[in-house]
Amino acid sequence: MATVRPKGLAAAFALVLAGACLAGCQAPVTTTVEEAVAMRSAQAQAQVFVASPVIARDGVLRVAVLTSSGTPHVMEAADGTLQGIDVDVAAALAQQMGLSLDLVPAGSAEEAARQGVDVVLGVGPQDDADLSVVSSYMEEAVGVFVRDGEDPSDLAAAAERGVAVVQGSDAQRAVTAVPGLAGAQRPYDDADAAFDALDAGEVACVACSAYEGAYIALEHPSVNLVGTVDVPRSVGAGVDRSNTALVAAVQESLDAVGSNGVLSLIRSRWVGDLPALGADSLIESMAPAPASDATDAQGASDDGGAPLAEDASSVPSMGAGDGSTAGSNAVTSVG
Repeated sequence: MATVRPKGLAAAFALVLAGACLAGCQAPVTTTVEEAVAMRSAQAQAQVFVASPVIARDGVLRVAVLTSSGTPHVMEAADGTLQGIDVDVAAALAQQMGLSLDLVPAGSAEEAARQGVDVVLGVGPQDDADLSVVSSYMEEAVGVFVRDGEDPSDLAAAAERGVAVVQGSDAQRAVTAVPGLAGAQRPYDDADAAFDALDAGEVACVACSAYEGAYIALEHPSVNLVGTVDVPRSVGAGVDRSNTALVAAVQESLDAVGSNGVLSLIRSRWVGDLPALGADSLIESMAPAPASDATDAQGASDDGGAPLAEDASSVPSMGAGDGSTAGSNAVTSVG
């Protein structure tokens, strides 16, 4: 089982978000004590204070993380605590607002609302009409990963050598929709096996969630993201749109977490140097076919791919998601 990286798990680790986390919450990693102190100072200067009835309980920010988000957004460590990008963002947000964090796992935004949370992380504008989504802190897209020196735009080579995908994943569906690649997919049981196949030269590339792939690629130094199959979708924090005071406070606080460098540290911890993804990340030669063409390709008898399964919605273990086992020992929880 692969183990991963976070850098500098020492006294500096706790300084950035000291006091923000309850049991099971994890603070982001920083590299030096001086850096942590500087960031904490920057946070203190910009803190936004809110109280009941703007939030449900005085002194506490109830933040939901979606257990269906997968690696490396929300994962379950061996001790049962939740870890990942969304967990760290929740801790940073609570710290920025001068509040304790009550982390609430939920299967969906609707379930989170029923639990009376203040904020839902990991949502987009289309996920819940009752939420105002503010301050995008990450993106969702199917990424393409290749070994150093490979040309991802060479569809002939990709079709000949194959595109590794995880069976039943969104990436498998996305590759099926790319003209010329419907029969090129090589299904694997999990993302680690797909990346191992890429390292061994058995496939031309791996298509998977860009963030999960970047997380696993930290174990594969010769592998890099070269672009996305689809246009990335922004993901941010959802707040009840009728609670305008909280919408403004969360917006201001997450913007501060972005500007003072804490968000960059969180991203670096989990996905290395993965850049922010946008429309310019799209690999034009891999753009999906129109819907009707994609349906025809998916239904073709010679598409070479196994039947697609429904995505799991349970919380993955550390390093899981599209089946990844990377990072099982990556984190020591702070409680």
